[in-house]
Amino acid sequence: MKQPKLMILGASAAQLPIIFKAVALGYYVITVDNQPDNVGHQFSQQCVDCSTVDRDGVLKFAQTLAIDGIVTFASDVATVAVAYVAEQMGLPGCKTRNAQTMSNKANFRAFQQAHHLNRPNFFISERIAELATKHTTLIPPLIFKPVDTSGSRGITKVNDLNIENCAEAFAYAQSFSRSGMVSIEEFIEGVDVSGDGFLVNGELCAIVTEKFKRGFIPTGHSLPSKLTVADQLRVSAEVAKTCQELNYRDGPLDFDVKISDKRVIVIELSPRLGGNGIPELIRRGTGFDLIDMTIQYALGKPCLLPTALTVNNPCGSWVFGSEVAGKIEFIVSEALLRAKVPELFEYVMRHQIGDTVLDFEHSGNSLGYALFDCPPDDYQDIVERLRAAMQLRIAADF
Repeated sequence: MKQPKLMILGASAAQLPIIFKAVALGYYVITVDNQPDNVGHQFSQQCVDCSTVDRDGVLKFAQTLAIDGIVTFASDVATVAVAYVAEQMGLPGCKTRNAQTMSNKANFRAFQQAHHLNRPNFFISERIAELATKHTTLIPPLIFKPVDTSGSRGITKVNDLNIENCAEAFAYAQSFSRSGMVSIEEFIEGVDVSGDGFLVNGELCAIVTEKFKRGFIPTGHSLPSKLTVADQLRVSAEVAKTCQELNYRDGPLDFDVKISDKRVIVIELSPRLGGNGIPELIRRGTGFDLIDMTIQYALGKPCLLPTALTVNNPCGSWVFGSEVAGKIEFIVSEALLRAKVPELFEYVMRHQIGDTVLDFEHSGNSLGYALFDCPPDDYQDIVERLRAAMQLRIAADF
């Protein structure tokens, strides 16, 4: 029997969970990345030197290698190429137009507006001077964010319309934008939640996680969510409604949502699974293996959603980073960390002693994450125990 070929876009540490899973399932894994030294290439059967945003380049390799399926993981920038290749080759996947809508904040906000979905007031521009003509329609605080970058990069909150503050926030967001476009949005009051899910024939199974942040940077998640069941259903309903309007009916989903008593607003939506251990956390808490289902779907295998999904094993994640840029002087071994924090069930550290690291100003600069079993009320206590046990020391680079 022919061994199915699965192409995975991205070979960084962020893609390792789906690479490991696909290899363990016995599939022939082809990793695509334009960084030859990326760690994921070490574990695949074949690697391709190509940018994950070069959709025609990826298509050429996919056709030459006669792949049976294509996916990405924890990467918004690769979703358009995944969709394009799947569409061109008749493979399971998101439509290209949907991936283009979801992967770009300007496109997504315009889509929400056109389809009368809940959204913040906003406008998109590449020139800060345009704020002077639009400010009367926006009520501060305002959020400035690049339209085509993920991972909390370039986001700033400005509490007033002071032109100097706005110009600084605009320039910072624009520095992270490949297109130079910036979304300026009204800040939305409410509770931040995230989650992953899967769609089969238009039916959504979504798992809402409790979300912890430092500023705009996600620092962890926990299950079960502290939202009421009714509010979790409100979140799932708004996500499902958005997918219905998109006509996105099958495949994985990662989402960020703001919920208040008045309304639920989808902040971001992506046709892929989340990073930093979210799918693994969901598997631990509920038994639902979203990574496995994503792989099977991409290869055209039958997918059945669970009839009921409950959190039987409360658990949490902690995403950690350095407060300063510099060199790692010390961090304890994984074995010692596990001995000191026995609740730990998965630990990912992407660096080692001697490595130079950047300060944790956005998710792309995180050093790794830890997953652990915990009753909801013990989350912060376990995080502090992990922080203390880790003994991370950085020689600051001034």
